[in-house]
Amino acid sequence: MAKLPPIEVRAIWAKDELNKGKANREKALRFLAEAGDGPLARELRASINKRGRQPFGAKHRWWDIGTENDDLTAQGMGYEDRVAELGARFMLHPRQIEEAIAKYGNAAEEIRAIDQSTQDH
Repeated sequence: MAKLPPIEVRAIWAKDELNKGKANREKALRFLAEAGDGPLARELRASINKRGRQPFGAKHRWWDIGTENDDLTAQGMGYEDRVAELGARFMLHPRQIEEAIAKYGNAAEEIRAIDQSTQDH
């Protein structure tokens, strides 16, 4: 099995704060200053330093939406209710929630395929 990269907790916290919006940017920068020099921290610093629209915000939160969808599914909540609940939590239109769930599902399938191929070797 391949060695997993180290978990960059501070960089993950910084990314989460950046996803929450401009009001949390200062807090994100503090976390990023403490994050060290891992790959995620370098990627975030590069994104922050470049000009133009940055890759943070609701449409980049598909992983969070997908994992929360899994939690609600495990609790027995129906699809329409989950979409409505997640739309309220993330302040997104139902179509955006559906797209995030689909993207998460595709990523989960790819991860399963990779896991399966590594177990076969």
